[in-house]
Amino acid sequence: MESLDKKKDSGFVRIQWWPMLKHGFHVVRGFFPLTWLSLILGALLYYTWFWEVSSHANQILYTVVLLLVFVFVVILFFTILASILVFFITRNHNKETGLNEKNEVGGHIVSNYRIFSPFFLPFVTVETSMMDEAFKRHVQRRSIWEHEWLEPVSRGRYHTLHRKMTIRDIFGLTAISFVMTQPVSLEIHPATQNYEMHAFQTQTTGDGYSHPQADPKGELVEMRRYQAGDPLRLVLWKVFARSRKLVVRSPEPAITEQNDMFVYFVSGKNDEASASVAKAFLSTFSDTSAGKIQFAADGAHRIVSDKAEGISDIIDSVDHRANAAQDLLAIAPLVSQQTIDNCFLLVPPSPGNWMDIVKQFITQYHVKPVFIISMAAHSLAAGSGKNSFWRKLMMSSDDEALDESAALNKMCEQLNTMGTVRIVDMTTGASKDWQKAA
Repeated sequence: MESLDKKKDSGFVRIQWWPMLKHGFHVVRGFFPLTWLSLILGALLYYTWFWEVSSHANQILYTVVLLLVFVFVVILFFTILASILVFFITRNHNKETGLNEKNEVGGHIVSNYRIFSPFFLPFVTVETSMMDEAFKRHVQRRSIWEHEWLEPVSRGRYHTLHRKMTIRDIFGLTAISFVMTQPVSLEIHPATQNYEMHAFQTQTTGDGYSHPQADPKGELVEMRRYQAGDPLRLVLWKVFARSRKLVVRSPEPAITEQNDMFVYFVSGKNDEASASVAKAFLSTFSDTSAGKIQFAADGAHRIVSDKAEGISDIIDSVDHRANAAQDLLAIAPLVSQQTIDNCFLLVPPSPGNWMDIVKQFITQYHVKPVFIISMAAHSLAAGSGKNSFWRKLMMSSDDEALDESAALNKMCEQLNTMGTVRIVDMTTGASKDWQKAA
């Protein structure tokens, strides 16, 4: 037992220290100004100096080596000088720069962050990239400052942005990199797009039921006594002629559909299109739908019938992609069996561990849900055919796309045995039930 505890303790220390050591290595490596190319050239110069110049007193090689060393020192000097200028000037200029905004995926965020670009220094260039994969950076150069605007590519809440700046020479001999952080407060919503809400058609097989308080929009089948304000065209004059009583024909209360439903959003890889469909669905929420339509998302640990709360839960679900559908079994007991029978699951277009949880949910509650998958329609078509060895060999650049398409078709085939698979085309907004390719 003691040896086991020691192994656990050492493993715990190793897990805690390894990220720190890895981060420290990257920081030190970033400030080390020499590249692999310069080290190789340095070794060649060392060999030339001690084995050719010193041994044979070759004056030509002596001059060439000294000239190359001088050029390298000059390049190294300008690289270090540019790094110092970029670091301190950029940091001081953006010291009070913040960013507080609500936007959506695919939107346009005007960033007031400026990066100093010393174009007047020879041989050096400044490269800046976003370390946060949730944003795509677009550059606009103006004089000595590099302006930018950001395009969100993933929903979420962000409090810090990280930019990696690399100052390198044009020959690839020297490079210095460091990370600049910017405190922000960004709330990125799913993209707003138009989709056919037929994807959420009710699954009830009956004709519905007559609601006693619904608007009178049915057929004119009922009769009642005349009341002040009733239109004269509804008066039954033949009945009045016989009985001398004013009677009108009134329409029956409207027949409303059974629209109680449970919608659950499963987060996962490439789920931004699915988040957009969920947002469009939540936009249909109204006071009349409260209690009839219940929505839940991964990581929220609650059921909502409000648009704002639902969108907030979708935004936060981005942090639970690694534990997709984990809350489904915990949320399901909070939903009535009548509502859960009409179940819709918004799932990502990538297979994962969430499929096992969904199988357990279906087995436990005896339901046949509608799986709504949002993606480009050609993604399924691309993988509908069989990919032979020779085809993969000749199309090596598309192997990854072909494998993803094949996996997607296989996933749809598995889900189709548990319920109905409905595909929402993210380019047109149209939806249709998935059918296995012949």
